[in-house]
Amino acid sequence: MKRTVHFVRSEGTVSCTVAPGRTVRAPVIPGILKHPSPQALHRLLAHPAALRKYTTLALQKSAWPILAQFPRDWLNALLPSANVRPARRRALEFLLGAH
Repeated sequence: MKRTVHFVRSEGTVSCTVAPGRTVRAPVIPGILKHPSPQALHRLLAHPAALRKYTTLALQKSAWPILAQFPRDWLNALLPSANVRPARRRALEFLLGAH
């Protein structure tokens, strides 16, 4: 039997101003936030609080190929406040080049 495996793909990007003078361009990947549809996700991620939660959940649960699509400086900024296991934190710090 032949089996087709579908990998998670970005449905585009969204830009959000998270602070005065700071705009983040993040990938829209269905499944990081469980309930919104891909169409609703574009509108939702235009809000800074939603983008922070989305990115924090990605840091906690997503594989590196997904995280590599986010801006590294944005991931580094949120990593200290993300509630991740110590081993995962060390791995993410290594992959992101954080010190």
